[in-house]
Amino acid sequence: MKEKLKSFFYELFSLSRKTENVKMKYIALQFFFVGCFLYFSLCQSPSANSHKHITICVFHNLTGYPCPACGTIRGMKYFFHLDFFNALYINPLAVIVSVFMVVSFVWISLDLIRGKQSFYDKVFFVKVPKVVILIVSVLTLINWYWNICKGL
Repeated sequence: MKEKLKSFFYELFSLSRKTENVKMKYIALQFFFVGCFLYFSLCQSPSANSHKHITICVFHNLTGYPCPACGTIRGMKYFFHLDFFNALYINPLAVIVSVFMVVSFVWISLDLIRGKQSFYDKVFFVKVPKVVILIVSVLTLINWYWNICKGL
């Protein structure tokens, strides 16, 4: 039993293109997404007027300044409670991550139904152009400045 669990987790986190391994990874991702959807949609929506919050962000706790990702979880809670304005205000990354989660869930579901692995091949084995990396880096720095300015 211990060896089966060990091999399952090894295959789950390895980047191989074998179809049976990809199917296990897809199922594990589906459980992760369903858990996230349930957490974000069933948990209490954060109060729009509440600026005091407990943070586990190591960067924020050490420096007193928010990191570029600070507020993403609260923003995702707003997003899944269909409060898109507050989700964007708290952290625009929350909307991007939430949309990615929903699209990934649907895409992986279709791959499981069709017996294909297009999500895995397109997400994990795509070469990203340097221009895209530069644009994402600049947008992340702008988001970081935005988090600092609004006192997140």
